[in-house]
Amino acid sequence: MRNSSSNLNIRPEIVTRVVENLLKLTSHGDITTIDVLAEHSMVSRDVAFEVVSRLLGKGFNVNDVEVTGDVRLSIVLECIRDGAPAEILARHVSWKDFEAFSARVLSEYGFNVLTNLRLRVSRKRSEVDVLAAKSPIVLLLDCKRWGAVLSGKRLSCISESQMRRARMFAEYLSNMLGKGEKTVEIIPVILTLYGSSKQVESGVAIVPVGLLGNFVEKLPEIKYDLERIKAKVGSALDALFKRQKE
Repeated sequence: MRNSSSNLNIRPEIVTRVVENLLKLTSHGDITTIDVLAEHSMVSRDVAFEVVSRLLGKGFNVNDVEVTGDVRLSIVLECIRDGAPAEILARHVSWKDFEAFSARVLSEYGFNVLTNLRLRVSRKRSEVDVLAAKSPIVLLLDCKRWGAVLSGKRLSCISESQMRRARMFAEYLSNMLGKGEKTVEIIPVILTLYGSSKQVESGVAIVPVGLLGNFVEKLPEIKYDLERIKAKVGSALDALFKRQKE
């Protein structure tokens, strides 16, 4: 986003509506026009143009508006920062983009990030959606881009599964880096689109995507309320990321 949407002389709910329709109309690589966007958003052409020009820059082609890949993520990220509802905008990115969106936020907070890390320990297999490390903390994120608030038995099952995955990752980490004297704290997290009935379930943090940055900022204070699986490893975490990216 070239300039913050909060600087627009347009009501925030209208900006959100225009952005939501922009994401809808350009999903799957589709192209739209300012006139079509204005019609779908029920706003004037000038309002639609002003919103999009702030997102894409004034040099965009009004008859050939395309929003793909990282640009979609940038738009969602910046609009959420400006106060747009995460649950409205984040639903218009793909599953892979949702993971990449999360990775991007964590990277901005200084974490080393991997996505879709495949684990194999003692013939058991699993996959980590997003792994974020800033020594000695490792966040193990399971991204749930579901169209409903997580609660009840479903929430319990997801949390238990993520806890098992975290324990498996601790063993995987020791295998990869060797056992030693460096202590790593693995914190399992469920990242949701719509939120949850709880902030913590069985020691697992339940974090709405729009509050991921806030969660990271408060982590030094709240981590003691969360399950932290400690592992003793022989090498720094950087070695794991270097090996995975080679």
